Amino acid sequence: MEYQTAEEMARALVKECSSALYIRSLVLKQFGESPSVNRIAALRSHHVTVNEKGRRTTHNARQIPSDFATVAPTMTKAELARHYNVLWSGTIDRWLEETGTYARKFVPVKNRLSRMGKVAHRQFEATRHKSECEEAADVLRRERFPVNRCNMDGSFNANGKFWRVGRNILDTQEMMEKAQKYVRV
Repeated sequence: MEYQTAEEMARALVKECSSALYIRSLVLKQFGESPSVNRIAALRSHHVTVNEKGRRTTHNARQIPSDFATVAPTMTKAELARHYNVLWSGTIDRWLEETGTYARKFVPVKNRLSRMGKVAHRQFEATRHKSECEEAADVLRRERFPVNRCNMDGSFNANGKFWRVGRNILDTQEMMEKAQKYVRV
């Protein structure tokens, strides 16, 4: 169809095309000039109508795919949006409403390993029995003393014969005597 002016062409294309930028590019290609994008958007607003439910409908709404009524019950709304490459969920809602079908409900999968986002704790069974020295060291640790095994010179040794309690180097007997002061009855 032949158009006399850029404005006339823009008015005609508004009824067919969805994007104001696309319309402007077509008009520019033919006439070398075009109304602004805002002007074209204003022209588009004249073609917005209200349906019987009071919702806005536009001339350029995406058409319902032919297989939508059969596919919709097998997928959730999010899956349908991904499947049909739809960015706005209102489009899927409109398609469901117009076809009279329902999307599958989303059912969250329960994580059996955790409860309320926390990992379920299992009862710890101590397989190692502590000696009297180790229990005395735990008593001192509860009283905020740093306690560990060491050599005679104070260097750390996990199997050492001496104990470092704070800055002091004690043998087993001295450490147990110190722990007796802090034993809770």
